[in-house]
Amino acid sequence: MTTTVTEPEASGKGPTKQLEELLHAHFIKPDDQTSVAGAGAIYLTEVTAPGSNRRADVVHIGLWQSRGAGRIDVCELKTSRSDFLRELNDPAKAEAWWPYSTAFWLVVPHLSIAGPDDLPAGWGLMVPSGRGRRFKTVVKPAEREPRIDIPLLVTLLKNTETVRTNSLGKVRTDLVNQAYRREQELRRELNAHAVNPRTVKRLELLDLLEEALGERLDTETWHDRLSAPDAASALRAFVLGQKALTESRKEMERRAREFDRIRESATRAAADLRAALALPAADQLPAKEA
Repeated sequence: MTTTVTEPEASGKGPTKQLEELLHAHFIKPDDQTSVAGAGAIYLTEVTAPGSNRRADVVHIGLWQSRGAGRIDVCELKTSRSDFLRELNDPAKAEAWWPYSTAFWLVVPHLSIAGPDDLPAGWGLMVPSGRGRRFKTVVKPAEREPRIDIPLLVTLLKNTETVRTNSLGKVRTDLVNQAYRREQELRRELNAHAVNPRTVKRLELLDLLEEALGERLDTETWHDRLSAPDAASALRAFVLGQKALTESRKEMERRAREFDRIRESATRAAADLRAALALPAADQLPAKEA
């Protein structure tokens, strides 16, 4: 996986924010950042040094042994050469956090902003590795035992509470977004399976058919249910029988009409024959003698 800092227009975030999010993932895995079990470390941003108005971009404190328990890494993030040079001209900013840190880091997206030869004595230098979430250490920092006093604890606790609140807000936002995405998926599924008017009409006809049969159609035969294959076979036989009966009735009616035409034709022929033979009509013949 390649991790790069892009232009603000491409990501919707400034390059410093992008670099800070990558650094967060370097210190604490994304899944652990909102884990109920905790991350084993505290990651704070924009933290003011005790007794000063100087702020560190990032302060990371290890809590578990596997996360460097008791270690305090203070990081200064720079995304432009000019900003880094201004930092060099204002050493008081780093000095305010120096005694409270195990190590002081300069973090840049690439070495064109600052290289090993540009660093003040004792500073470390990190850049994104381009592979995975872990940063590459270009220069190891000098390390010391950090000063732990009441002002530092108050500062860290105050910022930790802010981070906790922000984390809860992030969890809430993530849950809302997940619920919204799921709702949209369900809507798309419902639309994909929406019953069209033709299907509705066919279902209505099926209801009428079941009512006429006095049976329910189902995929299995059970009690008062009629299986679809049996219903189809019976309906086919019934329809074919009805069709044959209708055809027979039509044929009989056709033949009856043909017989009527033949009878009418024979009657006219008989009349014509009598007339031709000048035979008297039946009612004009002389009566038989008694």
